[in-house]
Amino acid sequence: MSEPRTVPLEDMPWSEDAPSIRAREAEVDGARWAIVEYEAGARREEWCEDGHRGYVISGRIEYEFDDDRRPLTASGGEAFFLPKTRYGQGAHRGRNLSSTPTRLFLIDDSPETQPPE
Repeated sequence: MSEPRTVPLEDMPWSEDAPSIRAREAEVDGARWAIVEYEAGARREEWCEDGHRGYVISGRIEYEFDDDRRPLTASGGEAFFLPKTRYGQGAHRGRNLSSTPTRLFLIDDSPETQPPE
């Protein structure tokens, strides 16, 4: 069982997560917790199959999917959920729709919380 604690993400160093995307991250009970910042107009090239729960601190993010789903857009003050890919469909990737940086708080699903394939 875990002990109560704080996670000082603002004290963590920035690391490059992808071109024009950086993160401050920590592992909490097997899950990645992170502040992720997309520069203006930044877009991920690779598809992600992991599940995430997130909150847009500032800016606006759009997630596109590799199947027939419509894009999901979230703005500052909104939370969002991205389920784990199932049966090889539903992978996602994000892009910043703002002319300023977009900052997110993300919790990646830990292996224990990932639904079965």
